[in-house]
Amino acid sequence: LGGEMSEKQILEKELARLEKQYQTTEKFPEYGAAEDDNIQEIAKFQENVGLQKDLKKLIKETRDALKRIEKGTYGVCTSCKGQIERGRLKVYPAATLCVSCVNKKIKK
Repeated sequence: LGGEMSEKQILEKELARLEKQYQTTEKFPEYGAAEDDNIQEIAKFQENVGLQKDLKKLIKETRDALKRIEKGTYGVCTSCKGQIERGRLKVYPAATLCVSCVNKKIKK
């Protein structure tokens, strides 16, 4: 393997990173007591709420990918049952669709 991390290790590392980032967004930003500071705090809080939604989705997808590894179905397209391209998994380890099926879905 030459020191390469396994898919499971990559996903576990990504899950830890996403969970840490999510925890950071849960904290209410505190810049100070001035009105401008309060405005910035509210803006950052609203930004964090949107980010939390995206992070929750990524965390779920990553956990699902880890479950697929345990079941032995990781890397198999959920649509056509073919192999998901290694390059795609390298870029997006939680992928559930091969490139062909993603393209078909986009064209619909």
